Amino acid sequence: MLALALFLLPLTLAAPSQNFLNTAIARTIELGGATTSSQTQYSVKALSDAPGLYHLALSTSRGKEVADWWEVSVGGKAQVLRKEVEEGLPVVKVDLGSLKKDGTVTISLTEMMVRASSALPGSIAQTETQFMLWKSNTTYVESWYTTEVERVKIRSPTPFILSYPEIPTTYTRDNTVTRAGATLTLGPFHNLPPTLGSASSVEQAPFSVHYEHKEAVVALRSLKRAVEVSHWGANVNTQDELDLVNIGPKLKGHFSRLAHQQSRFHASVPAQIFTELQLRLPAQAHSVYYYDTIGNVSTSHFRPGSVPPPPSSSAGKKIRTQRSVDGHVALRPRYPILGGWNYSFTVGYDQPAGDVLRIAEGGKRLLGVPFFNAVKDMVVDEMEMVVVLPEGARDVEVFTPFEVDSITHSVIKTYLDTTGRPTVTLKKSRCTENHGETIYVSYTFPTAALLQKPLTVAAVVGGMFLLAMGLRRVDWSIEKKRK
Repeated sequence: MLALALFLLPLTLAAPSQNFLNTAIARTIELGGATTSSQTQYSVKALSDAPGLYHLALSTSRGKEVADWWEVSVGGKAQVLRKEVEEGLPVVKVDLGSLKKDGTVTISLTEMMVRASSALPGSIAQTETQFMLWKSNTTYVESWYTTEVERVKIRSPTPFILSYPEIPTTYTRDNTVTRAGATLTLGPFHNLPPTLGSASSVEQAPFSVHYEHKEAVVALRSLKRAVEVSHWGANVNTQDELDLVNIGPKLKGHFSRLAHQQSRFHASVPAQIFTELQLRLPAQAHSVYYYDTIGNVSTSHFRPGSVPPPPSSSAGKKIRTQRSVDGHVALRPRYPILGGWNYSFTVGYDQPAGDVLRIAEGGKRLLGVPFFNAVKDMVVDEMEMVVVLPEGARDVEVFTPFEVDSITHSVIKTYLDTTGRPTVTLKKSRCTENHGETIYVSYTFPTAALLQKPLTVAAVVGGMFLLAMGLRRVDWSIEKKRK
C-alpha cells in the first residue's frame, strides 16, 4: 500500500487545478488520405483570479501516435509552447495568469496527424472505387476541465460515406449524430464532466468513418535534400532524392495497360492511380533537372517563375507592387504508380544566392532555405536535410521553427578543398506539409576565406611547374654521352 501511494503521489500532484471552465468546445476534423487535420476552439472561463496555467491535451485518438504537427494560439496570437507529458499524455501548458475571475479567452488548437486513415478494403481491382477508414478511440474532446457545450464536426472529402457508428446519448438532448452532405456532426453534448484525470467519470466510445477518397494516397518513405552554397558562383544548388510509394489500396490482380490508356482517353483515371507530382519551386529557380535510376525523364514540364521589377520612383504616380510568381514543375513518372508500388527519382535546381542568403547583424551570413517543398496531403516518413557551407565558414548555428530529431555538424571534403566544408545535417521523421518551413543557418565567412581556394590552386599549379622544371634538369639516360 505504501508503494502504491508513493507511485500515485506524483500523478496526484501533477493533476491540474480546476480553475477553468470550458464554456464551449468546437472541433472540426478534416479527413483526407495520408493526413488528417483537426482544429479545436476552446472558449475558456476563469473561475478565480490569476488562474495560472491551462492544461491543453494534444490529440492521441486519431491514431497510436500524437499529433505530428500542432500549433496553439490565444486570442488569435500564436504561442511558442513546449510539449510535455503529464499522466502519460502529451500536453501543452498555456499561461492565462492575467485573467480575472469570470474572464474569458479563446484558445485555438490546430493539429495534423499522419496516416490516421487506412485503405478499406486493403486491395481493389484497377477500376474499382477507393475507400478509406478513419478510426478514433474517443468521441469527446479530451480535457481536464468541465465543459458546458461541446460539438464535433467530421468532414469527409466526398459526400459518399459508407458507414459510421452511433454514439452514447448520455450527454445529448437531441440527435447524437447528424449528417448533412459530407459533414457529420456529433452532439451537441451538454454538461460534460472532465474526460481526463482522476475526477473523470466519462467512458469514451470509439468512432469511425468509412468514406470515399477520390485522390491517390501517396507518401515519401524517405526524402534526402542536399543544399550546397557557393560564394564564388553566387549560387545555391538544391537536390532532392525522393522515394515515393502509393499507400492506398493495393492492386488486386494484374495491371492492364489497355484499360489504363482507355481511362486516360476518357479523362477518368481511377483515383488510386498516381500519375503526376506537382512541385512549387522558388521564383528564380533555373537549370531544373529530373532523373530516376534509369536516366533522365523527359515526361516533365517546368514553368519558370517571375520576379517583378523594382518599383519606379516617379513622383505623383501610384506605384503598384507586384508579387513574385513561384516556379512550377510537373513530374510524371515513367509508369503509373498503383497501390503498393513505389518510384525513386531525383529533382534538382539552382537559384541565385542573393535570394536566400543575407548579411545579418555583426557581419554574419544568414541562409534561409525551406526544409522541403511541401505537397498537400503528402507525408514524409524520414526526412534528411544536408546543408553544405563554403570552405572557411565558422561559428555555424541552426535555427528551426519546429523540433527536429537530430542536428549533426561535420566536415566534408570535395574538389580542391584543404580544410573541408562545414556541413549541417538535420533529421526528422513523420513530416507533414506544415513542416515545409524555412530553416535558417547562420555563419561567419571572413574575407580571407575567399582567398583560400585561389591560393590553394596557385600553390598546386606552382608546385607542378617547379616539379616539372626540376625533372627536366635530371639526366634520365642510362649511359653518359662521351665528349
